[in-house]
Amino acid sequence: MKKFVLLLALLSLSVYADAHWQHGGGHYVYRPNYGWVVPAVIGGVIVYDATRPAPPAVIYYPTPVAQPPLAPYWPTPADAHWEAILDANCNCYRTVLVPNR
Repeated sequence: MKKFVLLLALLSLSVYADAHWQHGGGHYVYRPNYGWVVPAVIGGVIVYDATRPAPPAVIYYPTPVAQPPLAPYWPTPADAHWEAILDANCNCYRTVLVPNR
């Protein structure tokens, strides 16, 4: 990378050696050529952008929503009711039909 920057610096310094002297009004007038400015600015922007580190990726995860146990979709008999019971196998609540006492 340092060699590349050094090469760019040497190329940009070589533009100053090409001065434009023109004859005007009995004496020579120095008229610089500024045709190198726009390419130098564009190259500087490209080099600046290429040498910057990429921003870290942002990953959005959906927020989990705790939902209550759903009631079954079939009708409850008159002598039973629905109840959420802790199941020891999965350590989760299961909705079961329990007979009335």
